[in-house]
Amino acid sequence: MFKKLNAAIALALILALTLAPAIVEAQQSSPGAPVTQTGSTGLAATTCVSNVGTSSVAITLTIPAPGGANSVYIDFLVLNTETTGAAGTPGSTIINWTTTNIAGTPSFPVNRVSAAAASSQVAAVGASGSLAIPIKGQVGLGPTFISPTAQTNEFSTGTVCFHVAP
Repeated sequence: MFKKLNAAIALALILALTLAPAIVEAQQSSPGAPVTQTGSTGLAATTCVSNVGTSSVAITLTIPAPGGANSVYIDFLVLNTETTGAAGTPGSTIINWTTTNIAGTPSFPVNRVSAAAASSQVAAVGASGSLAIPIKGQVGLGPTFISPTAQTNEFSTGTVCFHVAP
């Protein structure tokens, strides 16, 4: 019985593979226009914006507007809260880096408890380096990243690297 079943499966497989080219059609039946590149992600020409704050002052990282129907794509993002040589002001609440001109207006939280030790650096969650998937800014607008207002003996630092594409 298994020999007959194996023979039937083999015959069906042979017929399927033999007839497959006649059944399957290409996406384009005749030659069309040549493919051309209409845009570039610009990854080779990434531009960065950085800022280092001072104690008790918020900083803003402003990315220039891309112009036209283009968007800013953020590839690298580091947003930190740091303390000076003296201990920072401990806090039990989460503080946030906020954004503008990004869909959904995401924020990036920083745990202030971790930032209380002297000479410490705490990266905001989700903002500690290269991004696997770029964050897309709104079309024609330059995104901004605003640090939380630093406390005594604390300051913020940030770096945003991006490219512009449609």
